[in-house]
Amino acid sequence: MISRLPFIVIAFFALFIAVTDTFFVVDETKQAIVLQLGNPKRIIRDAGLYFKIPFLQHVTLFEKRVLDVDPEPERVLLASSDDSFIKDLEKTDAENNDFSDNGAPIIVDTFARYRIIDPLRFRQRLSSEEAARLRISNEMDSTTRDVLGRTTIEQLLSKERAVLMDRIKKRLNDAVSDLGIEIIDMRINRADLTKNLLEATFNRMISEREQRAQEIRSMGEKRALEIRANADKERTVLIADAQRQSQILKGQGDEEASRIYAKAYERDPEFYAFYRSLQSYKETLSRKDNMLVLSTDSAFFDGLRAKQ
Repeated sequence: MISRLPFIVIAFFALFIAVTDTFFVVDETKQAIVLQLGNPKRIIRDAGLYFKIPFLQHVTLFEKRVLDVDPEPERVLLASSDDSFIKDLEKTDAENNDFSDNGAPIIVDTFARYRIIDPLRFRQRLSSEEAARLRISNEMDSTTRDVLGRTTIEQLLSKERAVLMDRIKKRLNDAVSDLGIEIIDMRINRADLTKNLLEATFNRMISEREQRAQEIRSMGEKRALEIRANADKERTVLIADAQRQSQILKGQGDEEASRIYAKAYERDPEFYAFYRSLQSYKETLSRKDNMLVLSTDSAFFDGLRAKQ
């Protein structure tokens, strides 16, 4: 009995290994291929418990979930723009980087999401997710360069961007259609100007803002001159009207005074002459710098003599 114990233990372990190697579980996030001596026998897409021939068959699992591809940002040359501002920027970047082509160079950061739809073809063509990621990255780079090479920077920054993304996605799907995968989504995270082009853009924007500010100041000064001219004109007209009105009023006052004086003279000529003499003395003798040399019998003093 003791001599049989090692054989029993070995048989038990063999049976255990056989049983455990016969059954396998496919998770709901996975899909599997059952291989026999390297040849595919079954493709399992649904989750559950399955069995295989122990020791003869083995299982390779593949992701059923959506996978990401996020390559490094690449420098892409866009199509030449008709905008003079963009042309100046392209010229600036060409001078700084020895560019001979026309178009605006930008740094494009893209990403894609894909799904394995045919695990057998995926295994035959790519074998691993790393190989798939590298292949998709290369296809993304070439497709993005080709499509954006016919696109201006204005189109890339406009509503046409969504159409461009659909075009790139369709071409990318066509390029990888025989690899057992499907591109779910493809986007441009960001599209940045190159460093030199960005600096040139900022300098150009500053120059344009300064030019615009100068135009606004010039327009303000012109408007201020117009307002001052109109104000001076109105002031001149108001002063002229006031002077004319004052002359009219003064004339009317003088006329009224003359009429009153005439009435006063008619009523008492002697008193009127005396009053006029006093007015003359007031105007003449009240000034300290006046000096009069007159005879005592001058008519100028008749008013005083009359008072005495």
